[in-house]
Amino acid sequence: MEKTTIILLVGFFLLSFIVFIGHLDVSFAHTSKTFGNTTVEIGWLNEPPLVSDLNSITLQASKGVSGNQTPILNALSNVSSSVKFGTMTKKLDFQPSPITDGEYDAKIIPTRVGPISILVQGDIKGQKVDSEFKIEDVDSKGIFSFPDSSVDTSNTNNNGQIQNAMSKLSNDVQTSRDDLNSSQKELTNIQESINGLQKNLNSSYLLLIITLGIAIAGIVMAAYLFNILRVKKGMLEGS
Repeated sequence: MEKTTIILLVGFFLLSFIVFIGHLDVSFAHTSKTFGNTTVEIGWLNEPPLVSDLNSITLQASKGVSGNQTPILNALSNVSSSVKFGTMTKKLDFQPSPITDGEYDAKIIPTRVGPISILVQGDIKGQKVDSEFKIEDVDSKGIFSFPDSSVDTSNTNNNGQIQNAMSKLSNDVQTSRDDLNSSQKELTNIQESINGLQKNLNSSYLLLIITLGIAIAGIVMAAYLFNILRVKKGMLEGS
């Protein structure tokens, strides 16, 4: 009796698990949502999505109940869709799949590792659609990379350090050159000031010489006039 009960319980849990899995919205990392009688399923074309690899976002639009759904052609004519990473968004350009009816693909190259979601707004054949679809996170290529690229990474780091050192040296040289030009300019200004002072001194010296010349000429002229007056006075007194 106990054995039969255990078997029934195990069977019940297995059946419940299968039913639970069957009702999940996510299948094969695709997210499916229903709006009225319209179902929209979104995911990556190539899984897992890897950073820096060309990939596509796929959108499948269908109409009807589960098990009896038909693809919707020209489903995105009145729909605006964009991809979201954190607070950043980018418009998606969905194109009809040449292989599967009701499927639309938008090419994208994910550039960062992390969660991605798709924003869909508008109406599909009269059915309003406004939701955010969480799809599989973008992974790093490192989980599949082999062999280890540490040697290349080391070389890259060394090259980066050399470039940084050269850039710093170039900046130092430019700074020294600017300082030298500034010093030369200051020396030129000092030389010009000295030349100006020398010109002023020369002008002052010339002015002094002229003044002295005029003073001496005045003294000579005064002595000459005084002598003439004295002679005339003597002549007057003699007569």
